[in-house]
Amino acid sequence: MLPLLLLLQAAPPPRLTQFLQQRIGLDAAQLATVERGEPVVKVLETRDRRDVALFGIVTAPALREEYVRALRNFATSLRTPTRTRVGIFSEPATESDVAAVTINSRDVADMKNCKPGDCVVKLPATDMRSIHDQMNWSAPPSDLQAQLSAYAHRRLVEYVTDYRRRGDSAMAIYDDRGNLNVHSSEAFAAQLAESPYVYELVPSLRNYLATYPRGSLPAGAVEILFWSEDVLPRLRPILSVSHLVVYTPPELPSVTLAATKQIYANHYFETAVDLTCIIDRNPGIYLLVLRRYRFDNLPGGILNIRGRAIGALRDQLTLDLRRQQTTGK
Repeated sequence: MLPLLLLLQAAPPPRLTQFLQQRIGLDAAQLATVERGEPVVKVLETRDRRDVALFGIVTAPALREEYVRALRNFATSLRTPTRTRVGIFSEPATESDVAAVTINSRDVADMKNCKPGDCVVKLPATDMRSIHDQMNWSAPPSDLQAQLSAYAHRRLVEYVTDYRRRGDSAMAIYDDRGNLNVHSSEAFAAQLAESPYVYELVPSLRNYLATYPRGSLPAGAVEILFWSEDVLPRLRPILSVSHLVVYTPPELPSVTLAATKQIYANHYFETAVDLTCIIDRNPGIYLLVLRRYRFDNLPGGILNIRGRAIGALRDQLTLDLRRQQTTGK
């Protein structure tokens, strides 16, 4: 009787199993791998070649309440092995929130020749012109780096303040590549539309993210805006700004959701959406992670940049799932 009881306890609930098999496409062997405590990561099909979508799942021994408590300690939980710097915006945002932001020397050198349609850094055309006009380009590299960092501090605060006031309407319009006027808000809406099954059980969270700040934060939810600098293999350091909401919906009291919406990145990504679902298990929890990215350019060809990017992101999600298994312990 005891082995059968343990087997029943280890099996995922029927609704979760149905989702994993029918929506994600996991097979019986992959489900068994999950129940053994090993992470399973799958690359999902996307309609747009610029998009990359990944799903990951792992079990963890912590109680959901313990995991969520640790997650909501944002000063600690936002730090990862690949994240060199991170900061949380106060309300209202101030330049002290971004004092640790430094424009790296490689970006400093490339910014000199930055112009609309041809810029290594993802920026609106207005910022490119302001940087061109306001910087003393004959200054020593260290002074120029300080000038650009000070400009970034001011603009990040202005950007976050505007986003809190106008929501998606304030999100960046990127003019760095030949296809000018890339609206990051439209890229975000497209990613949200491609993941209907994720939010269909909790429409209040989807509506809040899509209509921010016009709607009310769902009761019991907490949110922050934060900036981070991430260093991934073979990529430039990525400075980004994100909006994070953590929510336990009353209609699903055994589930907590953590949704992260990227509202700016200085390299590679037009947008990114990360949703983590923390689901009660007996014992412990399931951690389900869906990540969707829209790249500004992701060619295949002989260099197989698309394949390399997918591989790097898949490996990163696997590492993150293993690390998150210890959260809340």
